[in-house]
Amino acid sequence: MNEFLSGTWEERLPKLIRYLLYGVVFCMPLQPLLGDILVVGALLLACVDVIHYHRSIRPTMTFQWLVIGFLVWSLLATYNSIRPLFTLYSWLYNVGMYGGIYFLTYHYMRSSSQWRTFLRLFVISAVVVCLYGAYQYTMMKMTLMDQWVDAAHFPGLKRRMFSTLQNPNLLGEYLLIVISLAGTGLLQAWHDRRWTLIFWMIPALVLMSVCMLLTYSRGIWLSMAFVVLYWGIRINRRLLLLLLAIPWVLFFYHGEVASRLWSLFSGEDTSVVLRWALWDSTTYMIYDHPLLGIGWDAFWFVYPDYNYFIQDTHTIIYHAHNMFLNVLAEIGIPGALFYFGAIYIHAIKARGMSPESLHHIAAYGIGAVLVGITVSGVFDHDLFSHQVSIIFWQLLGWVAAVIKERNNDIQ
Repeated sequence: MNEFLSGTWEERLPKLIRYLLYGVVFCMPLQPLLGDILVVGALLLACVDVIHYHRSIRPTMTFQWLVIGFLVWSLLATYNSIRPLFTLYSWLYNVGMYGGIYFLTYHYMRSSSQWRTFLRLFVISAVVVCLYGAYQYTMMKMTLMDQWVDAAHFPGLKRRMFSTLQNPNLLGEYLLIVISLAGTGLLQAWHDRRWTLIFWMIPALVLMSVCMLLTYSRGIWLSMAFVVLYWGIRINRRLLLLLLAIPWVLFFYHGEVASRLWSLFSGEDTSVVLRWALWDSTTYMIYDHPLLGIGWDAFWFVYPDYNYFIQDTHTIIYHAHNMFLNVLAEIGIPGALFYFGAIYIHAIKARGMSPESLHHIAAYGIGAVLVGITVSGVFDHDLFSHQVSIIFWQLLGWVAAVIKERNNDIQ
């Protein structure tokens, strides 16, 4: 507090913006409305900082122009939408805030102490989400939690955890992101023999892993297996032994976890069949609108024109249940190249970091996160969620800040 009160307003304003960004890290997973208020507050203060004090927050690294390209092209795609006003609103609320939180985090978190604070809040917030999820899972009425259960195909599955993330798949995606980064941090702490950090990180990761399991989200489980595979190849080969647990579960454990995993290979699961139909319909959208797409967040308006599988006109399909096809359909091929280029270039640029622990956590952590998101993106489009995407884009901004500092050291 003394640090904030000292200095001129020109010096205090960046500190205030940074505190709001810390608030976003902690609050967005728990209460997205409060998180949005903090994002908007930080954006408004940043406008004052830029206009009044002439501080620049433009891209300073070449690859960040891909982020700008995504922002601009997805805005242009509004022109093609059958509901242009709604699409423009959705672009402002979603894409505009993604870009805002990315560049704010990048420009206002520039020291190792600030990055560590970000990581602590990132993990602590996830622990709180899991604790609430555990309470919800064990104490709340069944009727509040059984809407995500397919009783016909999984009669033994009574409830799935979703905590503060609206549905089980989104909770699974959120925990996948946090475990990928925090797990990388634990491996780095083990390498550095930082026993105090290891002591509290292990129970936190065990709690998150159990909650991920209780989402019963098969795509997330499979994605986590690929994250472990990534860790085994890039960090420590002994971690590959963890993958031996998968055949053990499939062949020796006869519970709902095993039945959910086996259902991935069954053509009888309606959710699997639905996805194949959605993907097929989405390819026709891409073929008809290859340049600008159908407009950001316009999938659920356009899908009925391509629907041949679901005959109930009251059923709303909000996205394609495939991240790659959905982005291609909504913002076209050029927009998708900007979008995925902007995401994956962060992992490429983060490679070759110095042995300093934060650099390694950023480099291998974002690699693990993107491996998980890529695999889960084949089966679903959880970044459709405003809440999850804000968390993800703020994390990308954090990684970009670490990359920038590394580049300055090299120069």
